[in-house]
Amino acid sequence: MRKTIISIVSALGLLLLVSQFVISCTTIDASHEGIKVSKIGSDRGASDIENVTGWVFYNPLTSFIEQYPTFTQTKDYDPFTVSAKGGTLFKIDPTLNYHLVKGQGASVYRKYRKELPDIENNILRTIVYNSYRDVANTFTPDSLVNNRVSFEDQVEAKLQKALVNDGFAFENITSNLTPPESLQAMIDAKNTAVQNALRLNNQVAAEKASAEIAVTKASGIARAKIIEAEAEARANELKQKTLTPMLIQQQWIAKWNGSLPTTQLGSSSTMIQMPIK
Repeated sequence: MRKTIISIVSALGLLLLVSQFVISCTTIDASHEGIKVSKIGSDRGASDIENVTGWVFYNPLTSFIEQYPTFTQTKDYDPFTVSAKGGTLFKIDPTLNYHLVKGQGASVYRKYRKELPDIENNILRTIVYNSYRDVANTFTPDSLVNNRVSFEDQVEAKLQKALVNDGFAFENITSNLTPPESLQAMIDAKNTAVQNALRLNNQVAAEKASAEIAVTKASGIARAKIIEAEAEARANELKQKTLTPMLIQQQWIAKWNGSLPTTQLGSSSTMIQMPIK
């Protein structure tokens, strides 16, 4: 029995001694951030963490290497619902683009002690859901449908702040906001009524404008005729004032061709005498 115990202790001691010389090596790609985590000690990885790059040598019995990508990550989450004011439910089908802030890998691991897929499916999903829920609850159903840009801007602002606190950088997100079918039908009917009213108003305005143009045109024609008649009357008046008996006789003489009349006028005179006033 004693020999057995001595053998076991010796074997453990030998294993521990050999383990000090067992070295593994791995390469941290430029698009990743490496984290070397200790397996031993009272904290077992909570404090003994360091960022590593390039070729890394480590003892797999006492430590391990975790790698987080630093390039853009795209996570398409399953749809969920959030409620607007009054309790109307809207479906959100989000796709998040983000990346790890360089130098924050150790902090992320120390805080969550999870691989990136686990962080995405749990921590980040909760952040995304809470951001949509909090913002949606500040909108009425109608305003949420009609002000989607403002809604998404506010969601993005909350996400950006929440993610940077966890060592991640927000890039963008698509919401794919979908209202209930009944609400969408009501909104479509309302929009159709508004469009029809605008079309009728535009038609009435166009017809009114056409009528005013016609009246203006007719008034212009009538005014032109009045002006023309007044001008003609004025011209005739001036002609009457200038047609004196002497002027008429002179015009008659100017047009006479010198031939005497062949018809007896009952007088010996061949010249028609014009009375002179």
